[in-house]
Amino acid sequence: MSRREFPRELRFDYGLILSFIVLTVLGILTIYSAGRGTSATGSQENEHIKQIYWAVSGCVIFILLLFINYQKLGKYTVFIYIVSLLLLGATLLLGKRVRGAKSWITLFGGLGFQPSEFVKIGIIIVLARYLDRIGEEIKTLRQVLASLAIVAVPLGLILLQPDFGTALVYIPIVLTMLFFSGIRFAHLVSLLIIFGIAIVLPLLVTFSSLTGSESIAFFQTLDDTRIVLLVAAIFGALSFIFFILYKVTKKDIFFKAMSIFLIFFAGLVLAALLGKFLKPYQRKRLIVFLKPTIDPYGSGYNIIQSKIAVGAGGLFGKGLLGGTQSQLGFLPERSTDFIFSIFAEEWGFVGSFFILVLYSVFIYRGIMVILTAKDRFGSLVASGIVGMFLFHIIINIGMTIGLMPITGIPLPFLSYGGSFLITSIVGASLLFNIESRRYVR
Repeated sequence: MSRREFPRELRFDYGLILSFIVLTVLGILTIYSAGRGTSATGSQENEHIKQIYWAVSGCVIFILLLFINYQKLGKYTVFIYIVSLLLLGATLLLGKRVRGAKSWITLFGGLGFQPSEFVKIGIIIVLARYLDRIGEEIKTLRQVLASLAIVAVPLGLILLQPDFGTALVYIPIVLTMLFFSGIRFAHLVSLLIIFGIAIVLPLLVTFSSLTGSESIAFFQTLDDTRIVLLVAAIFGALSFIFFILYKVTKKDIFFKAMSIFLIFFAGLVLAALLGKFLKPYQRKRLIVFLKPTIDPYGSGYNIIQSKIAVGAGGLFGKGLLGGTQSQLGFLPERSTDFIFSIFAEEWGFVGSFFILVLYSVFIYRGIMVILTAKDRFGSLVASGIVGMFLFHIIINIGMTIGLMPITGIPLPFLSYGGSFLITSIVGASLLFNIESRRYVR
């Protein structure tokens, strides 16, 4: 693209740009406030400076990406996929373990980055290209499974770190992209049920063992992976039997029965695998939001303190540097996982509502990009990015007010962290890129 062409092609989506810029600035201010507490260390006091550097770097990348037509990215999907897998593989071999997960690579000078964050964008581009290429064939089960296989490999490498929170983000990304690619409704519902069983079953087992609830005590018998696999094998055998009956009789009732048993078989197998990956403390963190008083000074402590911080903000908040939960160090992980709690305490309901409005504007503009993109590839890339952002926002904010489990999923543009901030800005840049070029023939 020549210099003369660029200004003519570029159309500013002010809602998209202003929302993410204001969110990033508010994030830096909140990180600054979180680093001024009595319990803050020297590194925490300088977190807002690092966030500024990363924000500036992200904005430079944002501008540079505008000079690249997003359609050209589809030509390099094989290269992007291989590099993504190599980065995740290198993380397992050479990565630094932080908070129990080997998910960081440290470069010269102590500079570190989290490859799994950047890989999100790479996988979105790769999957979008594949779904664009197969077109209406996505309505077949074979292509649905092939699409899932593309994501399964990097997802498995991330689970091996193990980083359950980041791995979890890939599920809404895939489901959103499959939805906008035209997947059959029955296939989409089946996937939702399978993922639901895989995620919920290990958590119900943990909740049953922690609370000793008699109403769901039978779930404790499924704490043994071998029992779960045995039950899965029974469903698998029933599915096979009904498949044979369908082939012989050609009756739809047998096909439907086969499908139901097959869904439970797949869900239970994934639940068993997930149960092996999740450590006991991770399970406890994920389920304790239902009843924080189970472990008020352990796994439930963060949620309890977060809800206190949000409630203490009142209508207008206590002002910058005025929050007691953050300044006195009651709330841990305050610049990352619980950044919204800090903001809510300092700026109250009004400030929190303003944040939600900004996110709503950003997501709304993202949805409009999906619906108005000039080509299918652009629409699918946008759908993956919007799915990623929406999941992060819902889970993180829900987590801070006790409606969602603690997964370590950060809040876009607000939470401290260079890898995630740059990934978020790259995602915003791609949305802007797709939107600006829909006017060009």
